[in-house]
Amino acid sequence: MVPIFFIMGRPRSGTTLLSTLFDAHPNVKIPPEFPIMLPLYQAFRKVRDWDEKAILSFVAFIFQHNVFIHRTLENLKIDRAQFTADLMTLKHKGTIQDFLKKVNEQGFSIFPKKEILRIGDKNPVYSIYTERFLKIFPEARFICIIRDYRDNFVSMRKLSDLKLEAPILTLQVYRWKYVVKLFLRCKKRYPDRFHIIRYEDLVMKKSEVLDELCQFIGIPYDPTVFDFYKKKEETFKAYNNPLVERFHGSLMNPVNTGRMDLWKKDLTPAEIQMADFVAGKYAEFFQYHKPVKGFSPMLWLRSRPMAIYGYLIFKLFLWGSYLPSKVSLWLSVKMLVLVRIWHYFIGATPSAAPAAKRED
Repeated sequence: MVPIFFIMGRPRSGTTLLSTLFDAHPNVKIPPEFPIMLPLYQAFRKVRDWDEKAILSFVAFIFQHNVFIHRTLENLKIDRAQFTADLMTLKHKGTIQDFLKKVNEQGFSIFPKKEILRIGDKNPVYSIYTERFLKIFPEARFICIIRDYRDNFVSMRKLSDLKLEAPILTLQVYRWKYVVKLFLRCKKRYPDRFHIIRYEDLVMKKSEVLDELCQFIGIPYDPTVFDFYKKKEETFKAYNNPLVERFHGSLMNPVNTGRMDLWKKDLTPAEIQMADFVAGKYAEFFQYHKPVKGFSPMLWLRSRPMAIYGYLIFKLFLWGSYLPSKVSLWLSVKMLVLVRIWHYFIGATPSAAPAAKRED
C-alpha cells in the first residue's frame, strides 16, 4: 500500500493551505476534510479476516455516517460501487490500515495525477489524537503546522457565527498551547516521523519550506503546486457549497503574507496581554513576539476557568475515542452543543461579535 502522512494543526492554522499545496502535487492524493478515520478504526479495529460481510459493513458505516457538522461525504465524491469493488481486492488479506487508506485514496481531487506515491490526511479535529494516530499508523509521518496564537484566535472569531468553537480568547489560546505541547512531545519521542513548521515560514519562504516537506515525506519537489489558485473557479464549481468559499475563499489566491499579524489591528491591548500570558513560554519558543514577562496573579486567575474547561473537554474527547464507535460518534457531534449554549446565553451573532479594534 502507498504510505500515508498526516497534516496536524489547530483549525485556522494553515492546514488547508498546506493540504491544497500537497493535493496539487501530481504524486499525492489528499482528500477534503472528512473525519471518519478514527470512528472507522474504533468500529473495525478487531476485524482479523476481512471477508465480504466485513467489507460491506465497512462501506455501509461510511455512507451511514456521512455528515460531520460542515463536512460531508459528498465532498469526497466517492462512487460507492467502485469503492466497494476496490476494497474487495483486499478481501482476506488487507489490514485495517489498508482499508482506512483506501478511503483517502478514493477521495476527490480537481488536480491531475500521475503515479500516487503518498496519500495524505488533513483533519484539524484529529490534532488532539496525534499520539493515537502514531500507534494506529506506525509507519506514517506527521507534519504539524503552528500559527501565531493571536492570529489563530482572530481567524476563529471571524467564523464565530458558524458555532464551531466558542470564540473565547483564553479558551482558544489555551487550546493552541495544549496542541503545541503535544506536538513537541511527539517530536521528541519520534524525531524521524515528525516535522513542525510555522504558518508564517510557509508563506514567507514557500519554496524552501515546501521542498523541505517534500523531502520529509519522500516525494520530488514540484514548484507547479503553487499554481493551485488557478483552479479557483473549478474548485467552487466542483463543490458547489457556499461554506467552501466561506471557509477557504482566501486560499484561492497565490500564497501570500496577507493573513499575518491580523491581531495587531483586531485585538485590544488587554486581549493581547491575556493571549501572551496564556501562551507563555511557547510563544517565545516559536519566535512570536511576546512583551508580557513574568507571572501575573490576576491574569492567572482570569485565565484558569477556560484553561480547566479546555483541558477537560480535550481529555473527554480523547477518552471518548476509545469508547464504542456509536458512542464516540455521538460524543464528537453532540459535545458541540456546549458551543451553541454559550452562543445562546451571550446572544452571539455575526453582528453582535465584531472583531475588537485596538486602541491607537
